[in-house]
Amino acid sequence: MLNSYNFKSIFQNELNYFVKYKRSLGLKYENEISRLRYIDNILYNLNLKSKKITKETFYKLTERNNTHGENYARQYGVTKDFCKFLISNEYKNIYYENRKFNIINNYKPVIFSDDEIIILFRTMDEYKNQYIDERYYKLYYSYSILFRLLYACGLRVSEVVKITIGDINFSENTINIIDSKRHTSRLVVFSNSMKICLENYIRLFNIENGLLFKNSKNKIISCDSIRKYYNKILELCNLNNNSHVHDLRHCFCNKALNQMLEKGYDENVVIVYLYKYMGHKTIVETEYYLHFTDYNKKKLIETNDTFSKSLYEGVDLDD
Repeated sequence: MLNSYNFKSIFQNELNYFVKYKRSLGLKYENEISRLRYIDNILYNLNLKSKKITKETFYKLTERNNTHGENYARQYGVTKDFCKFLISNEYKNIYYENRKFNIINNYKPVIFSDDEIIILFRTMDEYKNQYIDERYYKLYYSYSILFRLLYACGLRVSEVVKITIGDINFSENTINIIDSKRHTSRLVVFSNSMKICLENYIRLFNIENGLLFKNSKNKIISCDSIRKYYNKILELCNLNNNSHVHDLRHCFCNKALNQMLEKGYDENVVIVYLYKYMGHKTIVETEYYLHFTDYNKKKLIETNDTFSKSLYEGVDLDD
């Protein structure tokens, strides 16, 4: 079997089959690859002569080292699942233990106001303008458009970095999100203001095909690079440093809800619409994005087409 992930231990084929199995269940199973490489590296260093995972080996694989809390629980879970996978495929002498973890999720999304969103994007524009005619100008210009898509379309970071020119339909103002979380695909819409931003960006940098956004090495932009850039911008504009990039998706969902409620849509219909639009597996997932919403606060969005008009200032060809 082709070793797609450069596993090198005696279990390299099994690890590859394990990933294939998980994805056959509809899971993306991308974040877990690094956890499997951690397992593979330990197994390789143990220099095992046969395909066995003894009690001692399992304990070695699940040592805490410097990993704690939720990260450790996830690492433990991946290790245990791999052992169970081996057993289900009739491998002998495979040991694992069930261990319960009490992980408290204290994550609370930061929901920015219209004024804060304007500050956020103006800071991005000012930052990129410092690099006009320099090597990183295109990259920072890309970020200014990429983050607008995250906010204005409610996308995941893993979705926006994979958008290609072929995925965008400018005549219908839609983007085809292909093979996203749980191998689902969907269409998202964008406003005419966002359309102008995209067209100007594509024309300015003569992007004819392939990925819409690329890093300075002409490759796909990593999610980690996006997070680091976001944190830098938050620091520059003195906004809430506890915010995560994914909060922009929360902002979109809540503001879209308020917009539709203001127009008189039935709340239950709105939630079903958002559930499909956001690409969630169940309505419960969508409700998680909405549980902190104050229905009585001032509605933050008027229409998608006038989605904070000043948001798009500073991103045309006259920069």
